[in-house]
Amino acid sequence: MERKREKRRADLPHNTEAEKAILGAMIRSNTIYMDYIYKLDVSDFYEENENHRAIFEAMVKLNKEGIPVDSQTITNELINANKLEVSGAPEYLIDLADSVITFENIDTYFQIVVDQALLRRFLVTMDRISNDYYSKEISSVSEFLMDAEKDLNVVLEKRRTSDFQSSKTITDELSKEFAVLKATTNDENVTGTPTGFPRLNILTHGFQPTELIILAARPGVGKTALSLNLAFNAAKLGHPVAYFSLEMPAKTLFKRLVSADSGVEFDSLLSGFGINQNIRLKLQQSCEALSHTKIFIDDTSGIQLGDLTAKCRKLKKENPDLGLIVVDYIGLVSTNLKVKNESRQLEVQLISQTLKKLALELKVPILAVAQLNRNVESRGGEPQLSDLRESGSLEQDADIVLMLHENKLGEANPDSKKSIFEKQDAVINQKQQEIAVKDGGPDTKIVNLLIVKNRSGKTGRVPLLFRKDYCKFDSPSRESEEQIRQIESERVNYFNRD
Repeated sequence: MERKREKRRADLPHNTEAEKAILGAMIRSNTIYMDYIYKLDVSDFYEENENHRAIFEAMVKLNKEGIPVDSQTITNELINANKLEVSGAPEYLIDLADSVITFENIDTYFQIVVDQALLRRFLVTMDRISNDYYSKEISSVSEFLMDAEKDLNVVLEKRRTSDFQSSKTITDELSKEFAVLKATTNDENVTGTPTGFPRLNILTHGFQPTELIILAARPGVGKTALSLNLAFNAAKLGHPVAYFSLEMPAKTLFKRLVSADSGVEFDSLLSGFGINQNIRLKLQQSCEALSHTKIFIDDTSGIQLGDLTAKCRKLKKENPDLGLIVVDYIGLVSTNLKVKNESRQLEVQLISQTLKKLALELKVPILAVAQLNRNVESRGGEPQLSDLRESGSLEQDADIVLMLHENKLGEANPDSKKSIFEKQDAVINQKQQEIAVKDGGPDTKIVNLLIVKNRSGKTGRVPLLFRKDYCKFDSPSRESEEQIRQIESERVNYFNRD
């Protein structure tokens, strides 16, 4: 068995001649040396080629000390490290330098070395996973697979290295983007995935690839409804959407979408009350329209973080134009942190960091729904970044933080014991509510979508009409939006007066 293992070890992918070419070129050319000393790692050289590893380690040490590299300085460093014999220096150093005929193919040799190193790491990791399967007790298949995926991802991350980009490369890409911007004539033609809400598009330019967007609110304000509306709006414009629902089954989510699209009350879809032939026709038409959108629902309760990322990668491979990933909600995603009594803050930190990395990897915006803590209700006023529940890492990792805030209607009774500021606030809220009813009908209310963080754009307030009975958010009419802004201006002027 041991002999077989040694044979497999010797058979691991490597290319000794490419390693010699790289080392020889680095000895001969200071420019090549300075270029590749940072791109390579000692583990990129085959383990059995101990001489190559020793020579490269000597080069790294000399570079840290600011000593120029040549055959003599490398030999001296190898003597100091007691690795002269294993390296074959000084004779082997001379052979390396003399073996280089041209520097033209140096990039090709470099790629061969790093590709072979990547294959070795992959095979060794696979072998370790196999050994763990046969030698350790597996209490959870899901956790075992998640650990295996995590180990393989570490290997793949070594492949995703980047170098400096020239101004020419960057400006060429920008020119293509600007050509699209020049043709943009409406709010839906944005550079990112459109939200379906013109005011939000103006402030964010749509949800951009690689962005992590947090949508937070207290329970019952409508964060799931809004996340569904955002997903549907993007899908209607041809952008495939992945939606992870950890609280609600897929059919219930689609009933909400049908309610919003058809204008049939959600409660009627559940109870059947008031459903007639005309309404059934509306429902069928909405189902037909939804069937032509690319909305992919995963309703796995308590989904493991590793499973979530694996499913996203698979979907992205099948749908290269994937436009949005929604996670509802982040507090229900499971991890397999093994430390007992691990705080939920650390779990949320792992989840948010993983989602941000996934957005960067797939170049797809990810919208993660979160909850605000109770401080908002006890403190009053609008929510703040510090109100994000369970972890400050959400605030740190997110590119955009959106918060839904409903102005609760207070009593405008002059005889109440409320302060003058509370009374004025209630009057203003009442005016806004009247506008909402006029614009959206009975049971419509104004909910403000606050952009409290926007790494690449503006912050601000987006007033939305929420028709809870239909699970639908709409933008106010231009006239109503202007009236809402005027009322908000009155609020600010009143509370800032001397």
